[in-house]
Amino acid sequence: MILNVENLSVTFRSKGGTVHALKNICFSLDEGDVLALAGESGSGKSTIANALVGLVPWERGGTYELFGENINPYQKKSFSFVRSKMQMAFQDPYSSLNPRNTVFEIIAAPLLAKGISKSKAAEKAKKMLDLVGLSNADLNKFPHAFSGGQRQRIGLARALVLEPKILICDEITSALDVSVQAQILHLLNNLRKELNLSLIFISHDIAVMEIIANKILMLKNGETVHSRLFT
Repeated sequence: MILNVENLSVTFRSKGGTVHALKNICFSLDEGDVLALAGESGSGKSTIANALVGLVPWERGGTYELFGENINPYQKKSFSFVRSKMQMAFQDPYSSLNPRNTVFEIIAAPLLAKGISKSKAAEKAKKMLDLVGLSNADLNKFPHAFSGGQRQRIGLARALVLEPKILICDEITSALDVSVQAQILHLLNNLRKELNLSLIFISHDIAVMEIIANKILMLKNGETVHSRLFT
C-alpha cells in the first residue's frame, strides 16, 4: 500500500455559515492502482485532491500515510514530502497554464525552484515533451499556439517533471472533445506503465472511468456512498 487515508473531513467556514465538504472519507491506493473518484458536481471529488496536496485544511481526526510515512495533515511543512511523491494535473487546459510563459518556463519552473540549472532543466523539459507526444520545437512557444489536447499534454509534462509516483488527474478530459479524450486516456495508460505511476482519476463520466480505473469511490454530498473494484 502506497497511500492510506482514514477519516478525511474538510469543513469550510464563513460568515454565511458552515459547509461540511467532506465527511470521514477513507480509501487506499496500491502501487499501479488507478482509483476513480466519481460523483456529481459539488460531491467533494476535487476537495479530496486539494486536501491530499495541502491546498485545503483537514479537520482533526484524519490520518494520512504515504509510502510508509505518517503525514501530519495539520502542518503545512508536512506537505513538502507529499509534493515530492504526488502531483496534480488540472481540469482546464486553457486556464491552468500561464499565457505569458513559454512551454519551457511552464515545465521547468518546478526544477528551477529546486535550484537545478537552466541547462539541465531544459534537457529534462525536452524529455518530458517527448514523453507526452510533443516536440522540442514547442519549448519556446506560448500556450495560445496549442489546441486544448496539446495544452493538456503540457500540463501533464509539468506535473510529471519532478518524477512523482502518484498523479492526481482532476477531470483532465472533461473539457476536451471525445476523440481527444481518447488520445489523452491512451497517453495516461502509456505513462502509467512507462513511469510506474499510480493514478487518482477524478471524473463524472462512468464510461471513462471504466476504461482507465481499477477502483472507484463514489461520492455524494461529501460522503462515500459506494466503492468497488472494476474487473
